[in-house]
Amino acid sequence: MAIICTVFFLIVYCSLVYGGCHINQDKSTKNVYDNMKKWKIFGNTLTVFSSESTFSVGICSSPFNATDVAAIIQKESNVSYVLGKLDQVNLIQGDKWILLTYENGDEYDAICNNLTRSASIMFVCGSNMVGLTILQAHTTSNQQCNYMFQLQVPEMCPIVEKDDKLSGGAIFLIVIGSLAAAYLILGAVYMHVKHGARGIEHIPNLEMWRKMGGLAADGCDFCCRCERTSPRAGYFFDESGLDAHDDDILSP
Repeated sequence: MAIICTVFFLIVYCSLVYGGCHINQDKSTKNVYDNMKKWKIFGNTLTVFSSESTFSVGICSSPFNATDVAAIIQKESNVSYVLGKLDQVNLIQGDKWILLTYENGDEYDAICNNLTRSASIMFVCGSNMVGLTILQAHTTSNQQCNYMFQLQVPEMCPIVEKDDKLSGGAIFLIVIGSLAAAYLILGAVYMHVKHGARGIEHIPNLEMWRKMGGLAADGCDFCCRCERTSPRAGYFFDESGLDAHDDDILSP
């Protein structure tokens, strides 16, 4: 009979334990927990400081050793408190967060109805895996009955698919560049083989490009030139013609 009870206890225990956290078996909860075990931060211990306390937080692990069931330890002056244990854990998932709660910690002394301490860690999307934030804590100056921490986890961020497709403008530039390169390379080979070109003469249709460059320069000069030739004040003609002083000199 004792053997049967032992086997039954082991079966039940194995059905409740997922790695370091003891969580009641549920299909959705198991899927969440299995995904958490793939996180880089899983199984590690983080330390966060407040003005009065130091918190050692284990992510489904004990902050001190593998045999200890304590999950979060609060050190305040010369006193330490267990805020939750690995043998009683609740796991809840929302749309953009996961809440892991450790229960069955040390009892409060004459406050909070003498309940046992519990602490929750809210996992959200983010890249600061070591920046554990204290959202709520019980200290000598702040008599809260609950503890709440927040931790950013990159694995919770949605996967952004990269768009590797080229835009229409990029494709157009690639085609134009390819045609220009083919024109210059094949044209240079032709000019070298057919006409024995040397140096700059390798450029195909060189005279046409020179004329086109000159025409483009004339067009820019015409469109962008700001100065205009106009008669100067006191003169009847422009600078190229006769003025009033010339008439005075030539008069009898």
